[in-house]
Amino acid sequence: MMEYKGYIAEVEFDSSVGLLHGSVINSGTYPIANCQAADIETLRAEFRISVDEYLASCEEDGVEARKPSSKETYSLAYAAPSCQASPAATTGHSC
Repeated sequence: MMEYKGYIAEVEFDSSVGLLHGSVINSGTYPIANCQAADIETLRAEFRISVDEYLASCEEDGVEARKPSSKETYSLAYAAPSCQASPAATTGHSC
């Protein structure tokens, strides 16, 4: 996961094209920003650019940007599934 200006992006790897893909998960019913890159540092930079461009576009259009939801809510919601899928979860060790 990545965080910038309160927005949280979930990161996935697409092995079919060899790219990392980030998508904002705490902006309501649809992601306000997506990004992709071949490495994590570039993905972080692209994520920041995407969020900044979204906020600038909202300001230019005179519309209110979608506010990020509480990061605690999403941290807990997205941490649990990854914990359950970890090798530790199958061996009985805590995450």
